[in-house]
Amino acid sequence: MIKASLKNPYAVVVLALAILVIGITALTRLPTDILPTFKTPAVQILTFYPGMPAEIMEKDITTRLERWTGQANGIARQEAKSMVGVSVVKDFFREDIDANTAMSQVTSLAMSDLYYLPPGTIPPMVMPFDPTASIPLALISVSSPTYDETKLYDVAYFDLRNRLQSITGVIAPAVYGGKLRRILAYVDHEKAQARGLAPLDVINAIRENNVMIPTGNAKFGALDYQINANGMVHTVAELNDLPLNLGNGPATFIRDVASVEDSAQIQQNVVRVDGKRQVYIPIYRQPGANTIAVVDGIKSFIKPILERVKGISLDVVMDQSVYVREAIRNLAYEAVLGAALAAALVLIFLGSYRPMLIVLISLPLACLGAFIGLYFTKETINAMTLGGLALAIGLLIDQSIVVIENTERHLAMGKSPLDAARDGAMEVAKPLLIITLTLGVVFFPVVFITGIGKFLFTPLAKTVILALATSYVLALTLVPVCAAKFLKTHSSRHKEAGKADVDQSLPTSAATEHEGRGWFNALRSLYQRALNRTLRHRWLALGATAAVFVFSLILFKNLGTEL
Repeated sequence: MIKASLKNPYAVVVLALAILVIGITALTRLPTDILPTFKTPAVQILTFYPGMPAEIMEKDITTRLERWTGQANGIARQEAKSMVGVSVVKDFFREDIDANTAMSQVTSLAMSDLYYLPPGTIPPMVMPFDPTASIPLALISVSSPTYDETKLYDVAYFDLRNRLQSITGVIAPAVYGGKLRRILAYVDHEKAQARGLAPLDVINAIRENNVMIPTGNAKFGALDYQINANGMVHTVAELNDLPLNLGNGPATFIRDVASVEDSAQIQQNVVRVDGKRQVYIPIYRQPGANTIAVVDGIKSFIKPILERVKGISLDVVMDQSVYVREAIRNLAYEAVLGAALAAALVLIFLGSYRPMLIVLISLPLACLGAFIGLYFTKETINAMTLGGLALAIGLLIDQSIVVIENTERHLAMGKSPLDAARDGAMEVAKPLLIITLTLGVVFFPVVFITGIGKFLFTPLAKTVILALATSYVLALTLVPVCAAKFLKTHSSRHKEAGKADVDQSLPTSAATEHEGRGWFNALRSLYQRALNRTLRHRWLALGATAAVFVFSLILFKNLGTEL
């Protein structure tokens, strides 16, 4: 690979440009989120029985649904929770099970169990479950200078929710705050008792005299009429005129024993934004959706919504994407800072800007190679993948530095740049391969983790392995080509100066060939003396190391006991 690269430098340049173009394209198209996408199918079953104690919910509803839905093919584990009037069952499937198959199985089994649930149980609601989307991405507040809380709730619940859920990836399951509109008949007990009536008579009168019945159609010649028996009142006040009884004696109407009013249910929650009572809609994301894309879609859709729904104001009062963007920005900053510090160290120790530039060319290309791999493996840019890159920055730059430093050593021997690049890269090719494979072996077992840890740490390991593989290829192709092109042969004067400054027992290094590098030569001489003393007393050094190791184990055990 090294010889082929040096013989075909233009092909190497094309390879680098391809990585650059494809990598930038992949980077711009990769979704950004705080955590990796949860790919394991999971289904949640919600069952409601208002007022039922939690113990009865557990015994008669939750356990039954667990048994029935646990028969689904490919189910891995179940979680369940029972509360007053609410049962929550979560079924987690194996990764090889299709999400739609899991959903259809659980839906069928849950509805089959409805026959055996207590009478009055509301049919179960079956929906996909994403453990990474348990808190809202955003809160949309709904306010109006003219609407009361009842009207605000109706607009938010019946109109805005549907419009928001038309945005890709959005789930808007509920509305908080406001009052639920109810038509209530306030019965005067004494008046009803005086006429021999009960509250149930008022209920039956409203139910029987306020109906809408689609009766069918009637054909008259060539015309076909659709007929509806519309017996519903037009206003709430007209309900007071419905009869309670007709027959002997004067007729009794609802207004005689009750008063029907356009009212509201007892308010159970109040929302205040900036001290004013309003309504808000929590926005969740669908499984696999992207946080930033969802929030950006909502913000861009607010103006078209306001053009259709008049008299209200919509504001994003909580935006989780701000935290996501900040976290991603901080990780990217740390990675760039690490690369800059590594390049500075190359400049300090090699004493030339040319090796530093070669390293700075190969490093971002290695990162872009990782992004290409992430794009084609359907991953995202998140805290774990960027954390993997930040972790691997030092490892990525090491491979190029080793090749550059060894090339500098061969240049110091008087070789031409081409020969020095070839010989320097070939000498370290096998060690670099061993290092790359060793690091890959270290990170690869992460894919065998099960549960939530797998979806969290597999992208990190995948990022490190992809970046290391790309860096290895570049270190043995692009770096030798750049070294042969840009590095210069050392002069005889520099070689002589280097020989005078360095102990003859050490191999000549590129760092000793530059004038004014006395501090580095002194540092290397100090290291040589320390190394010689250590080798002369090797058993003492090994014993001290073993003692430190044993002490660290004891210290670790004590710390674990205290924790």
